[in-house]
Amino acid sequence: MLKAIYRILAFALLSGLAALPAGCAGGRHRIRPDVLAPAPADSSALRMELLAARLDSLVSDTLLAQAQYGVYIVDAWTGRPVYARNFQQLLVPASANKLFVTALALRRLGPQHRFTTAVLGDSLDARGRLRGNLYLAGSGDPSLTTAGLEELAFRLKSAGLERVAGKLVLDPGAFDTSKYGPGWMWDEGPYAYNAPISALSVNRNTFEIGISAGPRPGDGLKVSLRPSSAYFKVENQGVTAFPGVKRSLKVNRKQEGEGETVSVSGVLPPEDSPHYAVRSVADPVRYCGSLFREALRRQGIVVAGGTAVGRAPEGLACLAAARSKPLHSILQDLNKDSDNFTAEMLYRAIMAGDRIPRGNGAPDHSEPMEAMMAGLGFGPGSHRIVDGSGLSRYNLCSPQQLVAVLMDLHRDELIRPELLASLPIAGADGTLGSRMNGEGVQNRSRAKTGTMTGVSSLAGFAFGSGGRRYCFAMMFNNYTAGAPAIRTLQDRMVAELIAVSP
Repeated sequence: MLKAIYRILAFALLSGLAALPAGCAGGRHRIRPDVLAPAPADSSALRMELLAARLDSLVSDTLLAQAQYGVYIVDAWTGRPVYARNFQQLLVPASANKLFVTALALRRLGPQHRFTTAVLGDSLDARGRLRGNLYLAGSGDPSLTTAGLEELAFRLKSAGLERVAGKLVLDPGAFDTSKYGPGWMWDEGPYAYNAPISALSVNRNTFEIGISAGPRPGDGLKVSLRPSSAYFKVENQGVTAFPGVKRSLKVNRKQEGEGETVSVSGVLPPEDSPHYAVRSVADPVRYCGSLFREALRRQGIVVAGGTAVGRAPEGLACLAAARSKPLHSILQDLNKDSDNFTAEMLYRAIMAGDRIPRGNGAPDHSEPMEAMMAGLGFGPGSHRIVDGSGLSRYNLCSPQQLVAVLMDLHRDELIRPELLASLPIAGADGTLGSRMNGEGVQNRSRAKTGTMTGVSSLAGFAFGSGGRRYCFAMMFNNYTAGAPAIRTLQDRMVAELIAVSP
């Protein structure tokens, strides 16, 4: 009896001391990720109580006074709940939404799946001529580049193709025609992070602009594009500034006919030269077609007709094909760098085989997601996932649902390694490269981040002592503090979880 009383008193003292730095500092400056109180070497129940006290102290911070939040932590090996606060609350996930796409892709496509971009047509005659049209058909490869198109052209030449009597026809029909996700901001601008989507895409539907100062102040700027293509025209009104003048450049693009005009204006001082910018294209299909046509020309293949967009008829021969890297490698690009374009391409590819016509003729992208969520015990109306990237604020899910998706993948011994390999590592790479890099925390968490204005999420795994492993999701919405402060809060919560290891 006396021993039990001592244990309770010891736990109360440790809990009070653990909460003291946060309670005494007050306000928004009391979260200190570099200070962790030791956990008592005691039973799992005591450790769970201690963890709850420490995490409750953190989420009671004035940072979250008017915010909505939810936290859910379970033992990754057993599923035993470890900590739960507002864990069924529906919140905007931001890029943590990519975990749903990761799960769908691994389940429906498989880790070894490769996307194919095919060149189709009738068979060649003895002189290497193709009587009809040449079709370039995409299946949603998010990793196709100019080099891939060059490879296709080379293979066609190696197969004997010399001349196409008809047109080059571009077939993006594997996806629907919507270029952007529901709820994406209409005024985001032509930036790489919200590039348009098409089953026939190349270079992530972006291009790079290099801008250099001239020899003297007042000279025009030098502008180059990569890839260099007749698809682009350049309007250059930029001027070389005097040394010491602050750089002020505006780089834009607009669609004109079957190409785009890139406009550059403003000033660039010599000490800030060269400057690089990346922009999205407006018409992914025509962009891809222009680059492929130029690749054909470099191989000496003549296409007599123009370029059109349409569907390839059934029964054509595959004259050449380019395959993507395997899905498990694509998922690392997706999750480590929180790649919106790849997420959206995978989402569309998965939904493409499961379109359900609605009354207005528009595709319904919900069925595969609903089927997956129903299998995890979440019925219709318990969540809303409308895109793959998480750019839409229409998305709603709970910490419990994120944990359920992660746990379902983690239980599968064939999929678990691919899931873990795709997630950013604390203090080491991806979006966690500069976070949780202190002693005792670095390399001990793999998790997906999610950030938009007023939204911050973190969901993944933490590795405790003695082989313990935890699956967690932390979601914060509608806070007025700066995002760095919320990220520090999340990092401290993960650090406490690792330190206590209940």
